[in-house]
Amino acid sequence: MRQVRITRSAMGTTLTEMLIVLTILGTVTAVSASGMRNFREASSMRAASWSVRNHMALARSLAIARREKIRMRMDSAGDLVVLSPSGERLAAASVGPAGDLPVDSLRVRPTTLRFNSRGHAAPGSIYLYRGDRIVRIVSNFLGRLRVESYRRP
Repeated sequence: MRQVRITRSAMGTTLTEMLIVLTILGTVTAVSASGMRNFREASSMRAASWSVRNHMALARSLAIARREKIRMRMDSAGDLVVLSPSGERLAAASVGPAGDLPVDSLRVRPTTLRFNSRGHAAPGSIYLYRGDRIVRIVSNFLGRLRVESYRRP
């Protein structure tokens, strides 16, 4: 009769080896999930800041094209609106998790940003808040825009 040798690879894995592999996979999954959440928050803030920046650029362009003063401010519903001198809504962006701007809150300082017919602006800023992230979009007196981002200490 012939003897059959069973090698280590044919025996399979032990319970200890399986538990070690599952522990490593669980740790990697936990680390990547928190990293993915941070990435998602950062990308949503980036999208919101670009949307606000584009609304500010639109307000400046409309002021130049229409040769009239254009205003930007928060309305009573909490949306960011672009207004003509007569008060007509030219553009709007809703704020909130389901809105155009997925942020917790938004603040305009001073309360109304103005662009004149030459595209010059009264200096001001729009602040976007989400979690511990803050983005500030600054408009200088020439109407140029700058985006600054930082975290709360």
